[in-house]
Amino acid sequence: MIHIVTAANRCLYERQLLQMHRQRTKVFVEGMGWNRPVSEDGGEYDEGDDEHATYLLSLSATGEVERSMRVRKASDWSVIGDVYPHFIGPDVASVRNPDVWEMCRLYSMSGAREPEGFSRRGELGLALIELAVQQGIRRIVGMSELFLVGPVMRSGWRMKVIGLPGNYGEGECVAVEVDACPDAVEEMREKLNISGSMLLEIKPGDPLAEIEPQDAEAFLEAVRHLTPESRQLVTGITRTIAKIEQSEGVEAAIAAVERVRQVIGEGSGLKGDK
Repeated sequence: MIHIVTAANRCLYERQLLQMHRQRTKVFVEGMGWNRPVSEDGGEYDEGDDEHATYLLSLSATGEVERSMRVRKASDWSVIGDVYPHFIGPDVASVRNPDVWEMCRLYSMSGAREPEGFSRRGELGLALIELAVQQGIRRIVGMSELFLVGPVMRSGWRMKVIGLPGNYGEGECVAVEVDACPDAVEEMREKLNISGSMLLEIKPGDPLAEIEPQDAEAFLEAVRHLTPESRQLVTGITRTIAKIEQSEGVEAAIAAVERVRQVIGEGSGLKGDK
């Protein structure tokens, strides 16, 4: 699943966001030679890293950022519209429509680029268009390094080039557009053999906000594979714990959760002995 991080829930991802900005320094400034300032905390930031930015994060089982992307409405500010408008030419005015997003700062850490990581990489791309459709976005624009155009087109996105290639100072790139529509979502799900939503947006106050983001993801993935009977059991346990918290307090609810964990652990041990 892909974690959706907005201004509303950034407090739940402080460690991951700092790691993301530092990874951007390694990938773009140190690795690709971008002439970008580096913050005192070691991260790379630009004007788009404001309250309007949404980050899509792919996390490892230990909560480390493996892949990331930033999206934002291009109507107020965008890299392609405000920094490099010549790459999109006459179409630059349409980029400022309210139903257009810009995607940028897309990267994958070296350890996450192995062949077995194809599915996880695909999840990030699928999550982008799924989230766009959910929020009424019709077009997703951005700038792509020339050497990445081919691989990205084969990734499952409906992508087209919308400008002439050129040099942006640190390399050669071209403006591209990704189609955002329900058919594109279903087409990519089929290509990647993925069913169900890839989006995970945890909000402050949600029960899942009380645990680490990667644990929340693992929990939801486990629930996905439960039988209907098991889901009913989990729902019943969750409601019971909520009632305990309401009547007896948080500590009593935590104790109940720990007891459930013990029972599950004991059950797993018994199964292993047979």
